[in-house]
Amino acid sequence: MCATRSKPIASLRGGDAIICGRIVTTIASVAVRRWAESGCAPAHWLTGSVDAHIGRALTAVHTQLDRAWTVEELARIAAMSRSAFAARFRDVVGSSPAGYLASARMDAALDLLPRRELTVTEVARRLGYESEAGFSRAFRRHVGASPAEWRESRRRPAA
Repeated sequence: MCATRSKPIASLRGGDAIICGRIVTTIASVAVRRWAESGCAPAHWLTGSVDAHIGRALTAVHTQLDRAWTVEELARIAAMSRSAFAARFRDVVGSSPAGYLASARMDAALDLLPRRELTVTEVARRLGYESEAGFSRAFRRHVGASPAEWRESRRRPAA
């Protein structure tokens, strides 16, 4: 196979090292795919490696969730025209840039709200909302409950 006890990989015949490399890549790919399919991977975590342009925009969004991103700004980061970026983003990610930003903010809200030291207003500000009311409306649309209701439901033990 890849190596024997007496032969290190470096001393294998011409194509053997290439075959071993492909086997290792295949095994790693299967392992990563199974990990992602098991629900352990964050949403769209692999997109950046599939499309470098869109990946740069996603990185910018996730490092500055509080910023009021525009499609033009994200297209500039991706080194693309606005229209080409918007179309490619939808093809690669499966939603519009604005829809993705809203969803990423809500995912972050679900991580931040259980932290009792943060008020709902502080969570809203960290995620780029100008008011708690605007954040609460968006959260209710996404989750089906207000941030305070959702937070309280996490406090109560399951019946």
